[in-house]
Amino acid sequence: MLIAMKCLNEERYIERCIGDFHDEEWVEKIIVVDGCSTDYTVQELKRFKKVSVFQMPWIDEHPDMETHQSNAVLTYIPHGQIAMILDFDEKMSPELKNFLAKIGNIMPVGSDIANVSRGTFEVMRHEDSPHAIIGEDGWPIISHQIGQYPDYQPRLIKKDPRLHWVNSPHHVMFGWPGMVQGNIDADIIHYEKDDYRDRLRIERKWARAQSRRKMLGLPHDVFGCTVRPEVHKYTDPEEWK
Repeated sequence: MLIAMKCLNEERYIERCIGDFHDEEWVEKIIVVDGCSTDYTVQELKRFKKVSVFQMPWIDEHPDMETHQSNAVLTYIPHGQIAMILDFDEKMSPELKNFLAKIGNIMPVGSDIANVSRGTFEVMRHEDSPHAIIGEDGWPIISHQIGQYPDYQPRLIKKDPRLHWVNSPHHVMFGWPGMVQGNIDADIIHYEKDDYRDRLRIERKWARAQSRRKMLGLPHDVFGCTVRPEVHKYTDPEEWK
């Protein structure tokens, strides 16, 4: 099976993320589209023999860059290939790994897309610090679950040129009339950022994309991204002048 990912300046997280599944027998290849990172992300990725790295520049002011990058990932998946889509702040649960090992190159329950259950977790942090407490496996120690659960997301696909992502930053996958979707109850574990300040930076980036759409007179593709009050000012185009 192929694992498909995108990244930008993920140098600190390559080892724990890729290392968690790289040596699994069922993982044939890992494709990563990098946004032209300015740290050592690409060098770290090239340490893993199953990884192929491709680069496409990330343009911050692009109103749909998140979606644009995700669709770039799809272009590197061969037609008809089964692929699991994963982010660098996510980890496959043992149940999900076992499930993927069993299905091989056959989509489950005759589906074209499988929505995988996903849980998001806040992490333990050092006292009076934005930094997470890291466990022996290199991942943050979980504090408690937050957000919606199960947050089913389209992550297991059989590549078809009609498949594409829309909406930034929270994606929706479109295909064709009659496309079959199924659910898999075997979790992706999504961790909040090691440094909480990185979360705020990402939310500002989401807000900037919204402000750019407003500046260009564009509506939302599907739905808007709700940002917290302390970040909301960045959805105003005037804030970025």
